[in-house]
Amino acid sequence: MIATSIGRELSQGESAPGFWRAQTVGWVFLAFVGYFIRLAAFGNPIAAFWLTLTLEPLAFALTSLAAVQHGRLPARVREPLPVLACAVVLCVAASALLATIAYAINHLFLSEIRDIPDNQYWLGFIYYMGILSIWTLVYFGVSAELAARTERLHKINAQARSLKLELEHLQLQVEPHFLFNALNTIVAEIAERPSVAEEMTRRLAQYLRYSLDRRGRGLCRLEEDIEAAQAYVRIQALRFERKLECRCQIDPATLKINIPHMTLQGLAENAIKHGMRAEHERFVIHIRTRLHGGELVIEVSNPGTLQTPFDPAQGKGGLANLCRRLALRYPERYAFALEPRGEMTVAQIRLRGEPAPL
Repeated sequence: MIATSIGRELSQGESAPGFWRAQTVGWVFLAFVGYFIRLAAFGNPIAAFWLTLTLEPLAFALTSLAAVQHGRLPARVREPLPVLACAVVLCVAASALLATIAYAINHLFLSEIRDIPDNQYWLGFIYYMGILSIWTLVYFGVSAELAARTERLHKINAQARSLKLELEHLQLQVEPHFLFNALNTIVAEIAERPSVAEEMTRRLAQYLRYSLDRRGRGLCRLEEDIEAAQAYVRIQALRFERKLECRCQIDPATLKINIPHMTLQGLAENAIKHGMRAEHERFVIHIRTRLHGGELVIEVSNPGTLQTPFDPAQGKGGLANLCRRLALRYPERYAFALEPRGEMTVAQIRLRGEPAPL
């Protein structure tokens, strides 16, 4: 489709400064060249001056009017072939008009012009047909390129909106998932350990207040996410007779780095779920962060061995949700691994650059 943003701007009365600058500069240059061509052809500066003063402004007006009218065409009649056919007809008509005016002006200075060719009308017609044809091709070429760029921009914007909606949907899945698990834990403790259930309810309320204060913020500083993960572990610590601890080894240089909200909670939740299977008196979750070669490295480890390899592409649950959110925020700039290291299972995230502001 040869519908153009230039034409639309012109038809709506908008400024379109780029078009008018190019149009003005182009025809001023053609007027300058045309004057010296006519001076060389007819040997009369006065005749060359009046020809240039009359014909180039008229050609400027005709081409500007053609651009405006093209912009006003309805989309249903902007098919390439009909538009191209109309452009050819208009070029021929405009060339004939300009050649006729040039012929008339030449005959006003007939006695002063040293030599007027017998075929001067056709020479003028061919001259203006060539100029107007070139103008038309340039106009449609630029228009087609602008239309293609506009279409690409629309697709990029639509894709960005789609990714943002998907990210929001994934973010909304995180907190209900945690809340559901926490409430189930509280219900299970009410009958046997009501004091524990009461304390868990209090800690859950504090955590939810913290979370609601940050709702709508897709990103947070790493130090804030560490606080949220520690609050989550404190809630879960009440579930176990064995002592559950969270120990952090944090590089101070990483604290102010922005990451997706509730990243560490997903890792801590996975660590608790798998660490429950391990037979250890002290159940310690380690959170470590560091900078390595321009990458932010986050590791969360727990006791116990990995039962089955984790595949982010086919996984489900909290880790799959986390990987999908990281893929949206860090396209081709993140890595996730869940692997055994001796008697520990380690989840590692590597992030390069700033998160995309979806």
